[in-house]
Amino acid sequence: MTREYSGEYFFILSKGNNAGKPLVKPCPNCFVLLASDAVEKEQCYWLCYGLWEGGFFRQFLTGSVISFIHVDDLRQVITAAAEKVAGEAESLNKIVNMLTLLTKHHDALHEQLNLIKRAKRSLMYKILK
Repeated sequence: MTREYSGEYFFILSKGNNAGKPLVKPCPNCFVLLASDAVEKEQCYWLCYGLWEGGFFRQFLTGSVISFIHVDDLRQVITAAAEKVAGEAESLNKIVNMLTLLTKHHDALHEQLNLIKRAKRSLMYKILK
């Protein structure tokens, strides 16, 4: 059953080695972070992204077969990081803007690689059919 949310929100993966990774779309194993406005959502999303990319959530992973993070541990890490950068609003905004730009470049390159892969497949299909 899919739950509907209103306002500003994003999802955070809760299981696996990528636990803590922020997501735009929900998945079966995720938490939701509700923000008060679009600015807070953007800042929290990139804060979580930085924490995930930096491996800050790894020390809180538990589980012997499938690792997962407890919501309280996730909340604690995010809250501590938010408090640490609270006085750095201007620097955080610059970093968020750079991360957004880098992500757009990453996505464009990923799409180009997919197109190259499809072109290779098409060429081989054309000659082998």
